[in-house]
Parts: sequence; C-alpha cells; structure tokens
Amino acid sequence: MNSINTTLEFKNKIEQIKELPTLPEMGNKLLKLQENPDSSIQELGEVIEIDPILSSQLLRHANSAFFNTAKSITSLRDAISLLGFDATLNLALGLISANSFKIPVKGPIGMRAFWLHAIYSANLMQVLANKIPAELNTKSGMAYLSGLLHNFGLVLLGHEFTYDFKTINDALEDDPKKDLLSVEKSHLGFHHFQVGSWLMRKWGLPKEIMVSVLEHHNEDYHGDYHVYANLALVADRALFAYSIGDAESEDIPERILNEFHLTQEQVTEFCEQVMEKNELINAMVDHIVENN
Repeated sequence: MNSINTTLEFKNKIEQIKELPTLPEMGNKLLKLQENPDSSIQELGEVIEIDPILSSQLLRHANSAFFNTAKSITSLRDAISLLGFDATLNLALGLISANSFKIPVKGPIGMRAFWLHAIYSANLMQVLANKIPAELNTKSGMAYLSGLLHNFGLVLLGHEFTYDFKTINDALEDDPKKDLLSVEKSHLGFHHFQVGSWLMRKWGLPKEIMVSVLEHHNEDYHGDYHVYANLALVADRALFAYSIGDAESEDIPERILNEFHLTQEQVTEFCEQVMEKNELINAMVDHIVENN
C-alpha cells in the first residue's frame, strides 16, 4: 500500500468516528488535582471515594505484597497514604480511562493482554525512571502513568473498529510470529499509536503522555519529552522477552542505553525484579478486567 492510499485509508477510517469517547468526569477532576501543586491527599480521597469499584481496586493494590504491610489496609485514606499521592492519582487515572471502552477480553490485544502489558510496563518504567541520570528530569509518577496509557490506542481501536480489531486479534492469535505493526498497516492503513495520541490530545492529557503514546515504537525519536517515549520503548523490548507486549525486537538501541547510562544487562535485571511480582500483577489485572 503506497503512502497516498495509506493516508486516504487513515482519513476514511478516522472520519467514521462520529465522536470520541470523553474522559470520565472523575478523570477531569484527577487531572485538575495533578495540575495543582497544592492538592492534598484529602482532596484526592474525596474524588476517588465516589467510585466504589475504583476505591476497591486501589485498596487491593495497597494490600498487595508489594508493600509488605503488617496489617490490612481497610480505608481509602490509609491506602492513599501508603501508595503516595502521585502513585494513587496516576493509577486511578489509568484505571478510569478505560471505563468508557468495551473490547474483547481474550486474545493478544484483548483487554486482559492490554492490562497485563500496561501494569508490567508501568512498574518497569517507574523502576527505570529512578535509575536513569537525574539531569533528565524524569518524574517517576509520570513514567508510571505513561506505562499505563502508552498502548491505549489499542483500546480505542477495539472500541471504534470492532471488525478490524477482531481481524487483527485473530490474525495475531493464529500466528504469534506476526508483527502487530505490520498487521495493523495491512488491515487498517494506520497504527494504534496514531489513534492513541489523538485520543490523549482530545482528552487534554499531559504532553508527556501524548508523546509516549505516539513515539514509543520510534527508536530514533529525540524530541520534546523523548525520555518518556524512550522509557516505554525500553520497557516494551525488555518485556517482549517474556512474551508480554508488541515490541518488534528485544534489542534496545545503543543511543538510548547510553543516554540512560544503562546496559542491556541492567535493564534485564530490573525487568526480572518486576517479573518476580508476576503473581501479584496477574491478580491485579484479573481484578481490573473482572470489574471493567
């Protein structure tokens, strides 16, 4: 398919969408809290407690062995205090973002696979963000949120283009060796990251998120907020070794490793640390999918 046809195909597909799903009202409230440096744990709790399902998901996360708490956490305020303001806000924002979307649970790009990839990526990106040079000014909370949302275009595809989504999902399930990007190009004429970045812009999410969504497959990207996109690429390729996600390769570009002052072996080590929590992450994903 040449570039002209690809552009036309992309335009035609996008024009089929009459109206993008809006970010749930709670999402807008959370974004306002994120933008206000004076926001408090009490204000965050007052926003989240309106949604009992979200509250239960956060309580479950706080009670997980991630935190080795001596006693059970039974109140939302205690959960927020344990997780921290930024971690709670970012996790909540990621969780409620998917509430307006319904896609098949099963398959290589189904809802369960999406959340597995999202939670593993978020955890690994947060670990990596704390290991790379301080002068890169990387916020670990923003890295975590980028991990949760960087593949959100797949959710939008499943919501808006159900037939095409099923075709791609089935094709990848029938032949796991197939590459997601090439299958998307063949069936759609465009990619999930293009649609995802459009949605992030529509929702008014931070530019760091928009960039990580759009550029996480681009190993040459070095523009604004490139650290978050590059972290997502590193996480995707590291997790691909464990059959998680949709990376094209397990190899991490030397340029990115050099900027991050990391080796491929160190990235693998950090990834293994996250993978040691697989039972906890899998249980959390099951809980999210069951309540979505």
